[in-house]
Amino acid sequence: MIWAAAGLLAGLLGLGAIERRLRDQAHGAVPIRIHVNGTRGKSSVTRLIAAALRESGVPTLAKTTGTEARLILPDGGEESILRRSPPSIREQLWVLRRATRAGAQAVVVECMAIDPALQRVSEHDMLRSTIGVITNVRHDHGDVMGTTIEEVAIALGATLPRGGIAVLGDRPGVAVLERIASEAGAHVVRAWDQAPMPAAVIEHRAWMRENIATALAVTRHLGIDDEVAVRGMRLARPDPGAATTWPMRIGDRDVRLIDATAANDPESLATILDGRTTAHVFVFHHRADRPFRLRQFADALPWHHPDDTVVLTGDRPDYLTRRRIRRTIGQRRSMTVSSRRLAGGIRRALDESPLASAVVCCGNARGFSADRLRGSIQEA
Repeated sequence: MIWAAAGLLAGLLGLGAIERRLRDQAHGAVPIRIHVNGTRGKSSVTRLIAAALRESGVPTLAKTTGTEARLILPDGGEESILRRSPPSIREQLWVLRRATRAGAQAVVVECMAIDPALQRVSEHDMLRSTIGVITNVRHDHGDVMGTTIEEVAIALGATLPRGGIAVLGDRPGVAVLERIASEAGAHVVRAWDQAPMPAAVIEHRAWMRENIATALAVTRHLGIDDEVAVRGMRLARPDPGAATTWPMRIGDRDVRLIDATAANDPESLATILDGRTTAHVFVFHHRADRPFRLRQFADALPWHHPDDTVVLTGDRPDYLTRRRIRRTIGQRRSMTVSSRRLAGGIRRALDESPLASAVVCCGNARGFSADRLRGSIQEA
């Protein structure tokens, strides 16, 4: 029994040593390693940076883990990442090995961990990035990352590289992130302190301009000309979770369906809606394992217009959360509808809100398809 246990331990130590050697070889073979973290925009910023690097002639492998996990190849093609078991941060080592086999000179990897301890392992024991990106610091995953901006910044700061470059995309939490970067010996680059963005970028909506500004801070540090970088970014495919708008004809009125399900916090949703002035019907897809999000939305009131309506769907919220919703937005302007009856519920909400110009899907992307919902609404 003792000999068997000793043999097993020796085998595990041997496998660990082999894995470390392969990791170190990948670090030597791929000199540019970019780790993208933040509350929102990680997938989009990962794609923008990778596209700019490809356009500049740098063979680049990228990985996103947003709505759908994707591997973006050096030729710009994409592969879905099919998992036979629950997601594990060990995927980051697999990405490094794929990059080495593909002859890539750069990897751009979206952080896939929420727990700060796992984020730290992913960075310091696996990727060891040369550039760490924090897109923004906003309230989300309060049960794991903390309920204040400072606590969230501390959690996200776990992926800032030792002795590398820390690119910060937005101002909230900057003092905390700069302190962490200083302790790690990382040089800070602030996206908002960079030269003005090219004129071709200004046409984008606010949330996309923020992502492009962050990506440009990275490409400028790498010495890529803005014209080349922006040309590459224009070729980047949008992430499956990126905000999308479709026109719909409901009866005798035209409304828009906005898929903002990847905007899991009120601030990000407000940025996507970008100063709207008309009433909307909000469809919040709730997940029982993410109760904090619905409470956060209820308290932050993104549905501030007096004629807004909120339709809750997905998992049934707990009693206290339902009561908070009714208290903050009023019984008259909220309804709870099962997923099976959602299309009919939305049409009823539109009938009761004749001034509403859009249906906005938000809350949680997993288990929800705005595109399928669009067809159901029009057929209902």
